[in-house]
Amino acid sequence: MKVAFTNSCKYIGGAELWQIRFARFLVSHGDQVCFFVRAGKFLEMVKDAGFVWKEIPMRFDLDLYSIFRLFQELKKSQPSIIIFNDQRDFRIGVISAGLAKVPLKIQRKGWSYLKGSFRDRFYYKRLDYVVAVSKAIERLFQDRLNLPDDKIWYLRNGVNLEKFNKVSLQKRVRQEGEVVIGMAGRLERQKRQSDLLRAGRILLDKGFKLKILFAGEGREKENLEILAGDLGISGAVEFLGFVDKIEEFLSGLDIFVFCSEWEGMPNAVLEAMASGKPVVATDIEGVRELIEDSESGLLYQAGNVDALARCIERLIQDRGYAERLGEMARRRVEEKFSEQKIFEEFREILIGALKDIR
Repeated sequence: MKVAFTNSCKYIGGAELWQIRFARFLVSHGDQVCFFVRAGKFLEMVKDAGFVWKEIPMRFDLDLYSIFRLFQELKKSQPSIIIFNDQRDFRIGVISAGLAKVPLKIQRKGWSYLKGSFRDRFYYKRLDYVVAVSKAIERLFQDRLNLPDDKIWYLRNGVNLEKFNKVSLQKRVRQEGEVVIGMAGRLERQKRQSDLLRAGRILLDKGFKLKILFAGEGREKENLEILAGDLGISGAVEFLGFVDKIEEFLSGLDIFVFCSEWEGMPNAVLEAMASGKPVVATDIEGVRELIEDSESGLLYQAGNVDALARCIERLIQDRGYAERLGEMARRRVEEKFSEQKIFEEFREILIGALKDIR
């Protein structure tokens, strides 16, 4: 197979890392891959990984120049499959791929947002399959676009378990009694990192010693730094930027927090669970497919800062319970979310789909 990936995101998040990992898996099985990517940090990652790539501007949805450029590149490289990521590269790419007669056009949908508008119907009519990473996303396409079941592949996210088995870590210096809380993900409004800052203020006022770490980059960084200053907690907060070895970041935490108000199936939560960390996360679809409340993590209503603070406080006060939650989280990932098995399944699905259209 020859598989093309498109991506219009400038920053690196879970979907971008998934593309890199799946591309490596395909290459290891003798397939060819290429990337069509917008300029930014993800393009630099693609270059560093040694993949074939072409830069496509993808400045806006109806960027005619990018549509034509991508059409030319697809006509030249002739992939058998193209996998779209974000809405912008999907809208540009599905037109280009149709013109270039790419046999199999797929979007991997990792976030639960879809209006079902005329525009959505126009673009998705030109797509062959949607990969839904959660049941919530699968239902979204059924309800809002009446997409037939045989056009939707439910293929959940997974995690490389070996990566989190033995982690060598240079431990940061801690104050006596300090609790390290972390969150990983792009710094965007949707992720609501501000809620963790506000919960941190509540817990510091109760006398707990905290260090709050954020792994990730994004447009909200400056606003979050200002908020930390306004709350008077800048000394307890660190913004680490993009963290290449997420397993080391997670290993250094006592508690992992995830505040997002909507997701598909968050890789960040999966990775924290694979690390055996107690997780406090929002009670949203996608997360509920990962965490059984009070058994493999704690869930709270998105935006409820007081509830978030209470969940964190419970884990600080009862370390034995926190440890049990982490153990159950790891066990659940081992049983249901092995990335190797999911990649193997996806590759077989792609091979079968190609056979069906030839």
